[in-house]
Amino acid sequence: MWTSDPSTGVMFMSDPTTGTAFAADPTTGVVFAADPTTGASLAADPTTGTTISADPSSGVVYASDALGGLYAADPSTGASYAADPITGLVYAADALGGLYAADPTTGTTIAADALGGVYAADPSTGNTYAADPTTGVIYAADPLGGLYAADPSSGAMLATDPTSAVVYASDASGAIYAADPSSGVMSAADPTTGVVYSGDPVSGAVYATDPSTGTVVQIA
Repeated sequence: MWTSDPSTGVMFMSDPTTGTAFAADPTTGVVFAADPTTGASLAADPTTGTTISADPSSGVVYASDALGGLYAADPSTGASYAADPITGLVYAADALGGLYAADPTTGTTIAADALGGVYAADPSTGNTYAADPTTGVIYAADPLGGLYAADPSSGAMLATDPTSAVVYASDASGAIYAADPSSGVMSAADPTTGVVYSGDPVSGAVYATDPSTGTVVQIA
């Protein structure tokens, strides 16, 4: 049987079987429930469609809204979580300001640190990505050990071959460069003529190769 508080109008009731206590505010329509056995509590707001519950063992607070969004907050770690019912994306934030997102459909995860750095991992390809907010440079790594970087401000790009360890680079003009750390040989390709220049660090000689004819000429 419900009883009411004449000063507030709030109504109370307890379930003698479970011991669960209920309270209802007729002004707002909010309903509360508390389980004295577990310490769990629940609140439902019919105006917004929001429900909130708390787990006394972990301290985690859960919530859901009328659109199907799910939320959780862990006061012990400062972490919070949210799930978008439309996209299925799951978001998380930690106490240090890190932000995370996970797509359960593709398995792709994205993270952002408090300084604005952005990171992503694609499990379908094994590729990982990172963006430096200070320089704007974007980095990538593939599962074979290849490393890549792109600077949007200059148009320069960099790649490392994990098998040969050769480092390749290109600039906004279209010129392509390569450096072989094992031999010390460095090469450059002229995007206008297609001629490839290479330098031999042992002899100091510089060669030019015309890919259209295969002709090699020592120019220095």
